[in-house]
Amino acid sequence: MIYDDILGTTKTTILESLNVKDRSVDDLSEILGINKTAVKEHLEYLEMRGYVSSYFQSGGAGRPKKFYKLTDKGISLFPKKYIDFAKLLLDETEKVLGTEQMNAILERIASRMISDTGWLAEDLRDKPRDEKIKKLQEYVSMLNVLGYNATLDVYSDRVIISRHNCIFYDLAKTNNRIICNSLGRDLIVQSLNADFQITEKISSGSNKCVIEVKL
Repeated sequence: MIYDDILGTTKTTILESLNVKDRSVDDLSEILGINKTAVKEHLEYLEMRGYVSSYFQSGGAGRPKKFYKLTDKGISLFPKKYIDFAKLLLDETEKVLGTEQMNAILERIASRMISDTGWLAEDLRDKPRDEKIKKLQEYVSMLNVLGYNATLDVYSDRVIISRHNCIFYDLAKTNNRIICNSLGRDLIVQSLNADFQITEKISSGSNKCVIEVKL
C-alpha cells in the first residue's frame, strides 16, 4: 500500500486490520503472529503519531478491555478517489455551464480561499518600494497558510515569489487550463493589485511556480 515503505509491513497490517474493525492487543497479536509486547510497541508508535486511538469497553465480568481504532488521520492513509472525482466534476461542470460560467465559479472559489486566510489586498502599483516589499512578504506568508511553501527573493527592479508546492498538483497535471490559467491566476489577481507575470509553472514541468512582480 502507499504507506507500507514508510511505516513498515507490521504497522501497515495493523492499520489494515483496524480499518476492518476495532481490535484489542490480543486480536492483533493473533493476526500478526507476534507477541503482545511487540504489538503494543507498534500501537504506541501509531497512537503517538495520531493514526490510532484507544478506548476501554466492558465485556461483562472482569475489567474493561482496551480496544484500538483508526483516527481520521489513520483513515486518510487509505487510497481515495477525490482527485478522479474532482477531475470529472470540473469537466462535467464546464460542459453544462460553459467556460464563462466555469471561470466565474473559479473566481469565487479563489476569493473565498483568500478571504479565509484574512488577507486584505491593496493596490501596490503606486506604493513606495519598501511598502511593496513589506506587502509582498505578507503575501508570501498568506500563501504558506494555504500550503504553497513559498519563498521571496528581492532584486533591484523586481520581487520573485516562488511557490515550491502546488496545492492543486494532481488536478493541474490534467486540467492545466482550468486550474493554472483560471483558478491559479485568480488567486494572484485577487491577492495582488500589482504588475506581475508568471514565468514558471509546476504543471508545465518546472519544479516550482514563479511569479515576478515589478517594483
